[in-house]
Amino acid sequence: MRNFLNSIPHQRTFWVIAGTAVLVLASIGIRAAEADDVVSALKQKGTITSGVANEAPWMIVGSDGSLSGVGPDVDREALAATGVSNYAAQVMDYGAMIPALQAGRLDIISSGALFIKPARCEQVIYSEPVVCNSEGFLMKKTLQGKIQSYKDVAAGNLRIGVCGGCSEQRFATEAGVSPQNMVIFPDGVSALKMLQDDRIDLFALPDASLEALQKQNPDPNLAVVFPVKGTPIGCGGAAFKKEDVALRDLYNQGLAKIVANGQYAGIMAKYGLSSHVKLLEGQTTAALCSASQ
Repeated sequence: MRNFLNSIPHQRTFWVIAGTAVLVLASIGIRAAEADDVVSALKQKGTITSGVANEAPWMIVGSDGSLSGVGPDVDREALAATGVSNYAAQVMDYGAMIPALQAGRLDIISSGALFIKPARCEQVIYSEPVVCNSEGFLMKKTLQGKIQSYKDVAAGNLRIGVCGGCSEQRFATEAGVSPQNMVIFPDGVSALKMLQDDRIDLFALPDASLEALQKQNPDPNLAVVFPVKGTPIGCGGAAFKKEDVALRDLYNQGLAKIVANGQYAGIMAKYGLSSHVKLLEGQTTAALCSASQ
């Protein structure tokens, strides 16, 4: 899960007639205030398109194109709980997600993708938090016990892999890691290959992402370290265009339903994240959007 984010947004327009009222629906047609109008517009559109990356366990794209992971599973069930079942996705780099959303190429950014950050809250609106986690490092085992923070990385003049535009890149910059020692990677699998090929000394991702990588690609020469000292607990939610308030509200309604009926807990358990549920306690999008950077 990441931190994630040109032109004038391209808008597709639908006309929905309700009695004598004609509603102009921008993008996927979400300008109506009522949930029924939102569902109607989505059904007319045919598909709600989500932006995803390929970072287990948050978002997983199979070799056959199948889509799973915490984010897509929660998104599908939350929307289905409100009557919207036409869910599809586009795979892209984290840094491309907000521009794609704003340009109208996406209707939603998966809840498994972007942390809720004040700067991002100026560009998009978020659902209530869906997942929370701590920051971690995957490093050469020879560094284990020596590197526990981004300041340690900077002091050691180490090469660190980060995803472009992500929280980890900001943490590294603020700790004084030089730009030449920051290597941008597109996904966790690529970062792991860079580490094994000695192109970097360590890389940073959320804790569960690193654990999933380690489980899928066991390497006795590498070690996962978390939480990273000096970094906050991060929470992510589904992101929407600023004007798509009705769609965001509809998603929140569905999210509340699947939390109440146990589906949410089941999804978290499926991906080995039951212990992360408690991290959501007391977290709200309003508070996260107003938090200090």
